[in-house]
Amino acid sequence: MAGSIQKVGKKYRVTLELGFDANGKRMRKYQTVTTEKEAKKVLNDFNYNQQRNLLVHTPKISMEQFLEHWMNNYVKYNCEVTTQYGYRNIIKHIVLYMGKVELEKLRPDHIQQYYKHLMDDKELSPNTVHKHHAIIRKALDYALKQQYVYRNIADAVILPRKVKFEGQSYTKEQLRALLVAAKGSKLEVPIYLAGLLGLRREEIVGLKWKYVDLEKREIRIQEVRTSAGKETIVKAPKTEKSRRSLYVDDDLFELLLAHQSLQQNWKHKLGDKYEDTGYVYTKENGKPYRVNSITEQFNCFLKKNKFDIIRLHDLRHTWCSILYNEGVSLKAISEAMGHSDIGTTSKIYTHSFDKTHKNTVSVISKVINK
Repeated sequence: MAGSIQKVGKKYRVTLELGFDANGKRMRKYQTVTTEKEAKKVLNDFNYNQQRNLLVHTPKISMEQFLEHWMNNYVKYNCEVTTQYGYRNIIKHIVLYMGKVELEKLRPDHIQQYYKHLMDDKELSPNTVHKHHAIIRKALDYALKQQYVYRNIADAVILPRKVKFEGQSYTKEQLRALLVAAKGSKLEVPIYLAGLLGLRREEIVGLKWKYVDLEKREIRIQEVRTSAGKETIVKAPKTEKSRRSLYVDDDLFELLLAHQSLQQNWKHKLGDKYEDTGYVYTKENGKPYRVNSITEQFNCFLKKNKFDIIRLHDLRHTWCSILYNEGVSLKAISEAMGHSDIGTTSKIYTHSFDKTHKNTVSVISKVINK
């Protein structure tokens, strides 16, 4: 083996033999790890790469410099603007804690202590730590492929257990009361679109009249609006299954017809001051609301009308659970929600379903009492 392992105190130092330079001087690299098992893995990986001529020659680059390089050379060309924005927000925290550490000298312990810092000092949740880990791991995977490093040390880090998030759901009686309260309010359209069709926030604020066919009673989800900081992003839905058509039932039909007429009245009154953006949910002057404002408005509406506080997205949970408890198949619900597969629906919304399996268990009684 081109190297050796030596125990130093409670840690292990791995010596990696790189051969000789042009002057005949022996070249070595040293890496200190916390366990013997990890030391053996470092040495085995090194020898594996040496035998296949895959040894890396890491430039003297700090984590801060490397992460900026990764953002500019990989993320910029392979990720959406919203994803890039999210990455940069997290990278700011990574850089503050270990940005000066050289990429070559980065150890699992650096990352492990960073996660401890996030939870103990910043009081962030285990789920947020997993988001930070995902970015670090992706970045180091890029470093591995570019031969900046010979292994991804993020794989050696122990992550905290995730806390399963469960969204809230209204009962069908609560949803009915909410729809009644929303009538004639500024939030009537988004509440009805979320409560009767299960639309996501980005689908509601991105819906244009050209995708609404009131003659065919059909709404097509073809475009969404989201935000990256102060920038508004208009794009196609994330997956092919998210691009879907949904039937417009009577209640929603009457609402959209009245809302379309109301917008025409605004347009007539304001004349040149009206900005015809083509969106369904707009201010009186035709301009669409900020993406985040719908969330703020919804929260205020619930407080004002003394409803249980839930997220706007929880109306999608409500829609899903009511349909399921009324006997609609999970496959049909999944397709209407625009999920990529039925497994996604089951995983996200299991907590919203009837945990006593009333509809299923009751079948046997109906059968034997016929």
